[in-house]
Amino acid sequence: MHTTLWAAFSFFCFSTAAHAADFNVADYGAVGDGKTIDGPAITAAFEAAKADGVPSTVVFAPRIYRLGENPMAWHCFQMMGHEDLVIEGHGATLLCPEGNPAFHFDGGRNITVRGLTIDVATPNYTQGEVVAVDNSGALDVKVMNGYPAPPDEAFLTANGHRAHGGGGRHMIVFENGGEARNTRMKGDHLYIRNITRVSPGVFRFHVKENYLPSFADVAVGNWVTYGFNKANLPAAEKAAKDNSASIYAQIAADRVENISFEDIDIFGSLNGGIRVSDMHGDVTLRDVRIIRKPGTHNLLSIISDALHLMNIRGRLVIEDCVVEAPGDDCLNIGAQRDNIIKLSASDERTVILRSTDNWYYYYSIREGDRLQFFDTVSKRVLGVRTVIANAFNPMNRAHTVTLDEEVPGLAPQTTQVMNLNHITRSTAIRNNTFTPYMRNALLTRAQNMTTEGNKLDCSRGGVIGLNLSFAAGQDDARLRNVRVAGNTFICRATSASSHCDPITTKAASLMRGTSRSPTISSTSETPPPPPSESAESRDCVCGPTVS
Repeated sequence: MHTTLWAAFSFFCFSTAAHAADFNVADYGAVGDGKTIDGPAITAAFEAAKADGVPSTVVFAPRIYRLGENPMAWHCFQMMGHEDLVIEGHGATLLCPEGNPAFHFDGGRNITVRGLTIDVATPNYTQGEVVAVDNSGALDVKVMNGYPAPPDEAFLTANGHRAHGGGGRHMIVFENGGEARNTRMKGDHLYIRNITRVSPGVFRFHVKENYLPSFADVAVGNWVTYGFNKANLPAAEKAAKDNSASIYAQIAADRVENISFEDIDIFGSLNGGIRVSDMHGDVTLRDVRIIRKPGTHNLLSIISDALHLMNIRGRLVIEDCVVEAPGDDCLNIGAQRDNIIKLSASDERTVILRSTDNWYYYYSIREGDRLQFFDTVSKRVLGVRTVIANAFNPMNRAHTVTLDEEVPGLAPQTTQVMNLNHITRSTAIRNNTFTPYMRNALLTRAQNMTTEGNKLDCSRGGVIGLNLSFAAGQDDARLRNVRVAGNTFICRATSASSHCDPITTKAASLMRGTSRSPTISSTSETPPPPPSESAESRDCVCGPTVS
């Protein structure tokens, strides 16, 4: 039934709407009563706006629109090649089904999404209380009312799913009552190897062997969450949707030239919140709130990264946003590293590269891009070169790149490559509030970056307030021209085992600029941890300041 509806509406538009600037979803059949499946009608409005060929606004009323399942793709709305589009929500709520996030924008330019609440019909994780633990690495969890049961061993086996994986498929353990994460544990999450049903509403989670040291401090009475990230979906449904262009985030965008998100609330997701990658222009987020749904007992806002912003060529602005309790980082900014597959035997300027992840994040190299070659043994940059030619092989996802000059001393096994055009032209992170219960408040690797006026509250179990270091094995760009000033860091100071690091960098040399030392002054609301090289709280300027 849903397949027929989506197929029928996918490319349908009304001829009477030609050359109109505004497209009201009600004119295309959207009811907004919270019960009618409105996804196909809303798709028709989007397609009509695209076909119009002029700057257009798709308009919602402040109602609840139930989207319904899209069996052909992960996202309900496949927004391919839209240009000069404003989505004006006026406070509307989009209610997403179990198996679909809301938007994927692919290509196009000048897009604004404004005034929407994106909610889920059912939480994409289970939540419960630990009622038993044993020394073998198993804990029994009684699922709380209103939360779905986890997929058990029979379902996982029948559908070929693992019980652990990326995108939020892990367990987080909270103190009794859920006010904060259990910070007595040696890690901030657990990977699960299997799930068995003990009795109605009670499930036994078997912890993966290498997570047993963290499991030792789990106690009866702790509360837990366990994110599904598709492990609760039948294999056939997942396989059909895997053919679509994007697999992650409530709002995803790839290869868009200029996109803005304004006044957006997100109360849940299949996995992440907002993800962008390979963005050809500017990205702006203002008044975006990814929070636990008001009026619920949800321990998480979403099960994975709230804001995952990668490979941005233009300016990035994040202002007046609020993120709390995601199942991973509140904000993650960076770019993908390339590995050298081999060197050309006929031309010393030509190298063959493959990104660390060119399927999940999406990544392109253009003529004129500047590539940095970093030797991981000597810890020095071998050179920065300009791309004069590039050919991409979609079969093995490799780039054959010709440089303007040879880079002496390249060793494929130890050299990492970073596209400096993908770590933003400039970044401004201002006046936001981030409250992680695990991982980082800010994991930010960009250049010409200002971070000021933010409240970074790690008192509920966040590990690091501001992390300027590299992701292990992922992105070894050097930070250039970084300014950190006027931020408030809140750390949980109940015990030595539970304090966070307000600011962490791998080493001072990672932040390129002038040779002057950072200036440091305390702005923590609670006493900062003892001084150390990896806990430099407060204000610092590295290189020329950025206006």
